[in-house]
Amino acid sequence: MYDIADKLAVITGGTRGIGLAIGAAILAAGGRVVLNGRAETEEAMALSAKFGPERVAVELGDVSAPKQATALVENAGERFGRIDILIHAAGGPAPGKVTDLTPEAWMNAFAIHVHPVFHLFRAAHPYLKREGGAVLLVSSVAGIRGCPGTPAYQTVKGALIPLAKALAFDHAREKIRINVINPGIIRTRFHDAMSEEAKAHNIANRILLGREGTVEDVAEAAMAMLTNDFITGESITVDGGMSMRVTG
Repeated sequence: MYDIADKLAVITGGTRGIGLAIGAAILAAGGRVVLNGRAETEEAMALSAKFGPERVAVELGDVSAPKQATALVENAGERFGRIDILIHAAGGPAPGKVTDLTPEAWMNAFAIHVHPVFHLFRAAHPYLKREGGAVLLVSSVAGIRGCPGTPAYQTVKGALIPLAKALAFDHAREKIRINVINPGIIRTRFHDAMSEEAKAHNIANRILLGREGTVEDVAEAAMAMLTNDFITGESITVDGGMSMRVTG
């Protein structure tokens, strides 16, 4: 078991949604967090007020910019003297068929979902290898199953799975574990544009357990992967059984 108490986690996309929920779970387990996002949120500031500056730092920045991704990690290391957990939850939608997407939109999907892992991990590696650490990449069921009209999103989310496996192979001897979590339909801002008709169809026909997921559902599974020190190079899907359907 990997004890999270007093460990430091750097979480991109940590000021809202899934990233924030994982951060709250780490804090509840006695850890400390650096919550990164492009904008300040009331929820992130509430966590900061509740646990104080010794356990929570909110660092605004866009990790799709390599220098900002590197600076996020370097500043966290300098401030807290350690980095034990790295979580890349930053992301966003990338809708449109290939024939509709601009080249810029295609590249931007990689810039936020995939490329930050390279810069974040390189910057965090000197800290992670000290006592062994954990890395968690937030992918999506879209990265393992087909979806209409989202080739960019599916591609970048799917890329995180082999990337995690490659990192897990290369850094296992340093006791650094790298895993992936694949959320399904989780009620966050990401799904605000979903119509009530689509929501009802998903619950009635697509999600076997008959409800949308919550960020707490994902955070609970994430904590299992972070704390079990005999899991690396693996992915877990949290989608209520949706992705194992053949039709629907």
